[in-house]
Amino acid sequence: MTAEADTSYDPDNRPTTERPPPGPPGRVQVRDNTRARRFEAVRDGEVVGITTYERRRGRIELLHTVTDPAQRGGGVASVLARTALRESRSAGLRIIIVCPFIESWLQRHPEESAGVIAPD
Repeated sequence: MTAEADTSYDPDNRPTTERPPPGPPGRVQVRDNTRARRFEAVRDGEVVGITTYERRRGRIELLHTVTDPAQRGGGVASVLARTALRESRSAGLRIIIVCPFIESWLQRHPEESAGVIAPD
């Protein structure tokens, strides 16, 4: 995954039964869970948001973004959108946006729209 100030990849992330307090204490990390076909935002060992996708024939469709209600407003969905787009571009995939959140996020961040194509 592409590392940047507010995202990183944590390959050793392990699930925990303890629920950390909601909100900003820990940094948000994003991992690509290919089996579940989703990018997962993880904070303090807990999945706090996801972006689902479908990959096929050299392209990726970003379908839906969901965040834990206790985490909303903290930038989790934005980190997911930015990371999903950058990782898709770095994998050489053409990107189709189905997710309403990512579509509206791109309107506010047009500099991140490279590689996005119109759906068939």
